[in-house]
Amino acid sequence: MKTEAELDAQADLLNKIIPICNNYGIVLNLHNHTYEVQNEMHDLKGTLARIPDIKLGPDLNWLVRAGVDPVWFINTYGKQMVYMHIRDQGADHKWTETVGSGVTDFKAIAQALQKQEFSGRAAIELAFDNPPVNPIRDDWKNSLQYVKQTFNWV
Repeated sequence: MKTEAELDAQADLLNKIIPICNNYGIVLNLHNHTYEVQNEMHDLKGTLARIPDIKLGPDLNWLVRAGVDPVWFINTYGKQMVYMHIRDQGADHKWTETVGSGVTDFKAIAQALQKQEFSGRAAIELAFDNPPVNPIRDDWKNSLQYVKQTFNWV
């Protein structure tokens, strides 16, 4: 876990980067992997304590893998979210070939996003523990179709 001094240094650097991004029309947002949200979200909470209004771009699957409920996360931090990664996994914790073929409750996630009036962007991110069975083009197409339907996005 990062020390308080390391979290201070991280926040100092982010506070220097944010205006540069703003000058170029870029919205800086924090993306997480597992370690930023493990240990009761020590790293992320430490950053938010120092920069409360920083924008977030969570990876929903890394939240799940760290034991953080993505619906809770969206309900808690959804107003700060401007971006997110969408990926799925099975009950065995292995990534599924397509979004929607695993155990992630995307319908509940979609409802939480709607409740928070999420208007940011999302990326479907496929990852494979084993070589894919189907052509990846089909996996993307099926994942996109599922996301559009489930999240009611055009």
